[in-house]
Amino acid sequence: MSDDKVSSGGWSRRRAIAAAGGMIAVGGCLTESKPEQSPPAQDTTPEPEDEEDSSASDSWPCFGYDAGNRGSAPTASGPAQNPRIEWTFDAGTPTMNSSPVVVDNVVYTTGTGDPGGIRAVDTESGEQVWKFDTDGYVSSAPAVVDGVLYAGTWGKQFYAVDIENGNQRWTVDIGHRFNSSSPVVADGRIFVGTIGDGPLLVSGPEDEEKFEACALLALDAETGDELWRYDDFGERDHIESSPAVADGRVHFSGEETVYALDVETGEVAWSRNIIGGSYASPAVGDGLVYYATPYRGDSPSRLWALDAETGETRWTYGMEDMSQKISPAVADGTVYVPASSTRICSLAGGSDDDNCSGVTRGRLYAVDAKTGTERWKAEIKTDTRSSPAVADGVVYVGCRNGLSAVTVDGENAWRFDFEGEREDSPYVESSPAVAAGRVFIGASDGQLRSISEE
Repeated sequence: MSDDKVSSGGWSRRRAIAAAGGMIAVGGCLTESKPEQSPPAQDTTPEPEDEEDSSASDSWPCFGYDAGNRGSAPTASGPAQNPRIEWTFDAGTPTMNSSPVVVDNVVYTTGTGDPGGIRAVDTESGEQVWKFDTDGYVSSAPAVVDGVLYAGTWGKQFYAVDIENGNQRWTVDIGHRFNSSSPVVADGRIFVGTIGDGPLLVSGPEDEEKFEACALLALDAETGDELWRYDDFGERDHIESSPAVADGRVHFSGEETVYALDVETGEVAWSRNIIGGSYASPAVGDGLVYYATPYRGDSPSRLWALDAETGETRWTYGMEDMSQKISPAVADGTVYVPASSTRICSLAGGSDDDNCSGVTRGRLYAVDAKTGTERWKAEIKTDTRSSPAVADGVVYVGCRNGLSAVTVDGENAWRFDFEGEREDSPYVESSPAVAAGRVFIGASDGQLRSISEE
């Protein structure tokens, strides 16, 4: 789209990159549907953990790519330079802050706000394949496994939908609202968090208490039957993070506490407070659980690495900027996490930025996954509100009203600013999905964008 603006860091990608590890089976979220059909989407099945998948380059099947939320696609690639808007898709919703997912050349996206629903869109043409109407809007990313999409809605419904034709497989009334927690599927179970059953408009303490009745649910992926729920959170804790699953544990965070539960029973393996608390989703890899915590009072933003077996702190890394419910990505021994800060500088000068009072700055941090040692940090210039995606030597991250690409060596490759039809430029809270040579990302103007290389 010619109105969108791009700036380049002048980097040309090295095309020869060694093949990386396998793909973890993941679960999806989708909503109830009365399909409006064009040609049906084809089914794709992610292979089990630690097995290579020939279709992996065409798939980003759930938030964070895999069951561990690692945010890294080992065989996918996106635009390395000279990015362009290939197409935009208008979902007809007020915003699109949830993250898209991609399976077998179809991208699935949800709109935040009424009307709700899930759309299947062809990755090549940007044309709608089918639409699935839901009871309540969907605020979280859908996810796909074995040809089925899974999703929860603000209307307390959880759905399973056939991705081939957009037909409903099953739906269950959970009795709790689903907000920003995206489901993940592993070993035939769906794991997802809720925020309670409060009303649309909160008018007092009683309404607030209803939102505190949250739970982490395990559902049967075939039937939707509830297998177990964990809701012993104590006072004022609720789940906005997406769970991550690895080695028989499901990891997630509440307001002040992070948890590891047994995937089969829901029993607590360990739980602990971390300074600053974390609403962000964890990433799990190589026996460590990574959390980013925001700035609070005297506590700076931090990246935490916890032992996945015991919950003990392996290391922490303090960031100069503020983390905002952003999940880290893990790839090839490095943890990537974006953060932002608002700078109040002297108007008389004395700063690197010209008269930078109130200027918001973003950075992408790269940290050694084993030791917590900083490898580099790259300036993104504007605030970041989305989690990063890593593919083929490039880290993609949404930033204010666009998308930035930084190489895994810390060089700024390019930045692309979005311009919309509304008065203000759209802001980006959606996290990118990389597949089929493209980056897919939503924005506050209700548009899904496909970005490819010229």
